[in-house]
Amino acid sequence: MKLICDGLDLSDAVLKVSKALSVKSTNPVLEGIKLIASGDFLTLIATDMELTIERKIKADVLMEGETVVVGKYFVEFVKKLEKEQVELCRLNEGNLQIRYSDSESEMQVFPTESFPVIEKNEDGEYLSLKQSEFKKIIDRVVFATSADDSRPILKGCLFEIIDGTLSVVALDGFRMSVVKKNIEASGNFNAVIPSRTLLEITRLLDKEDQNIKIILQSNSLYVQFENTALISRLIEGEFVKYNHILPTSFENKVIVNKQLLLNSIERASIVAKNDRYNIVKFDIKESVMTVSAKSEIGFVTENVNINLDGKDLTIAFNGKYLVDFFKVIDEDFVSINLNSHIDPCVLKPVSDEEFLYLVLPVRING
Repeated sequence: MKLICDGLDLSDAVLKVSKALSVKSTNPVLEGIKLIASGDFLTLIATDMELTIERKIKADVLMEGETVVVGKYFVEFVKKLEKEQVELCRLNEGNLQIRYSDSESEMQVFPTESFPVIEKNEDGEYLSLKQSEFKKIIDRVVFATSADDSRPILKGCLFEIIDGTLSVVALDGFRMSVVKKNIEASGNFNAVIPSRTLLEITRLLDKEDQNIKIILQSNSLYVQFENTALISRLIEGEFVKYNHILPTSFENKVIVNKQLLLNSIERASIVAKNDRYNIVKFDIKESVMTVSAKSEIGFVTENVNINLDGKDLTIAFNGKYLVDFFKVIDEDFVSINLNSHIDPCVLKPVSDEEFLYLVLPVRING
C-alpha cells in the first residue's frame, strides 16, 4: 500500500472516524483504524462493533492495499500534519511508514485480517428530512436520555413513524422530551437509536439545507452523506409507552418569558447546587411567580411576572431539568402546564406545537 494525500483531509477524516474507536475492548484490533487505498481514494474505518464510521478522502494511490493502524497514536500524530502533503506506505516488514516534508516516521500496525468485516446494507425502511431539522430534533431530545446501564432501552431515543409523522422520544425516569415532525418516510415503523449514535450523526452533518436519509433494518441503522457512512446497532427491547405518561388535561397554565425565568432559575441553582436534588421552588400567585432556593450557602428569592390561568400553586423542581429545557428552545415565551404539586408538569414553547417536555416535581415540606 502506498499513497499521497492532503494532511488536512487526512486529519479531518481520522478525527471523524476516531469517534467509533473502542476504548475498553478485549479485542485490541478494535482500537485500530483500518486504511484502505483503492482507486482514487483512501478509506478510513473505525468500529467498536456497536458503532462504525467510515470516511473517504481523495488520494493519489500509487499502490493499492490496506492496513490497520493503532488509532490513538495515529490520531495524535496526524493532527500535527495538517499543513503537509502526507505519504503513507506499508512496508514489507508490516509497519506503516509516514513521510512528510523531509521527515519520516514508522508506526506499528495490527494484522489486517483480524479487523472485523463491515457489511453495509442499504435496504430497509427509511426516513428523510433536512439536516438542520434533524439536528434541531436531536438537540431537543437527546439530553433527556438516561445514562443508567440498568435500563439500556432508556439510553436511546425512540423514533416512531405513523402516517408520515415522526415522533422522537427520550426519557430517563424524571423527565421526558417529545418532538413531532411531518417527514418523508417509507412506512410506519419504530426503532430505538442509541443517543451516542445520534450525537455522532449530528457532528458529521455539515450541509444543513440538504437532506439526510436514515435507513433502518431489524437491528441496525445505516446512513450515508457526502463521503461518510455510519452504521450503528439499534437498542433491542420495548420502549416505554410514553403516551400513557402524558396528562390529558391541566388545571393551571402559566405563560412566562423564557429568558427571564431561565435567568432566575440559574441564579437560584447556584445556591441550590450543593443540594442533592438542586431544588428550586416556584410560588405561583396571580401575576407573579416567586422563584426561590436555599441551602447552607444562603438563599435566593426572585419575582418573575407571569400570566396565570388557574389557581395559586407552590411546586418545586430539580433546577437542572428546567435549565436543560430552556437551553434548547429559541422561542421567547413558554407555557408551564400544571395540575398539582405532585403531578407531572408539561412545558411547551408557546409558538411551537412540535415540542413538549414533561418533568416530575420534587416533593418538599412546607
